[in-house]
Parts: sequence; structure tokens; C-alpha cells
Amino acid sequence: MRDLRPAGWVIRTYRDRPSLQPDQLYLEKIGRPVWEPEHRAAGLRQISSKTRRLVLERDGHACRRCGHAAGEAYADDPDARVRLTVGHVNPHKSGSAANAEDLITECARCNETVKHLTGVQMTKGQVWDRVTELPRRGKQELLHWMRADGRTMSQTERVWAMYRQLPAVTREELQADLDRLLES
Repeated sequence: MRDLRPAGWVIRTYRDRPSLQPDQLYLEKIGRPVWEPEHRAAGLRQISSKTRRLVLERDGHACRRCGHAAGEAYADDPDARVRLTVGHVNPHKSGSAANAEDLITECARCNETVKHLTGVQMTKGQVWDRVTELPRRGKQELLHWMRADGRTMSQTERVWAMYRQLPAVTREELQADLDRLLES
């Protein structure tokens, strides 16, 4: 499935569509025919599952671009759920390798947006204007994130990200367990 998505195939899971069960997939769009020799390389990225897991763990199971965690609803589209992907920092076609240093955790929405950026990225001045509008505490927090090259997550946020990785049935069981724990 991971090899088909870069070739234009749109395949949804229960994380994208809450109506699906964990073992179900929904084929939304058929992409290039990767079984034909001229299209075969379009779908092959060769990121090992070990490297993928390492990148997701390093990035706290959250999109490094927008900060959303897997399974969360987008604020502007509550029916759409965040599906995390592992994308290349520099485009794959520009020679980016498939090792952890060249990869970043992104939600599918940010990954798709970055692929199509053609000079519409914000300038340093535009970002600086937003920085200066922040209160002092916000500036200090932002500087801390910049130095760490990532947003510091609280222990609760880290557990939340782990929880969102679980299948829906297991999440329901965990929620019931926590309800019982807090009632006692």
C-alpha cells in the first residue's frame, strides 16, 4: 500500500474514515499502473519498516509540519482524520535517501501540500512578523522548540499519540479502563 500511494493511488484506512474497521481499506482513486515497467519506479520508495518506526518514534507520532497526531480530527474538517506518513525532507526525485536523517513524519495533508509547493512557502519576513506578534512567553516557548528542532510534548501528549496508534477496539477498551480507574 505504501508503494502505491506515491504512484497516485488513494487508499483510505479506519484512521481516515471512521466508518471503516481496522482490517478494512477503501480504494478512493486508482493511480498509475505500477505493474507496467514504465510506471514501476513511481511507487517504489524502499523505506524499511524499521526506519519508518524509528522516524515516527523520533517525531513523537505527530506531524512535524502541523503538529497533529495520528487519528485526530482536523479542526477545519472534523470528518477527516489525521493519517501519518513518512515523507522526504527533500524530494525523493532530487536524490533524497530513505534513511532516518532524510525523512520526516507528516500527516497525509501536509505531505500532499509540500509535494505541490511551487514558491508559495512563507518568507522569513512573513514568519518573523508572526513571531513578533506572540506574547513573551510564546516567543520563549517557540525558541525552545526551535533549539530542540521539535515541539516539546507533555507526558500526556506523548501517551495520547501512542493511544491514537491503537486500533479503534483497543482504544475503546483503554477508555473504559481509564473510566473505571478514575471512578474508584
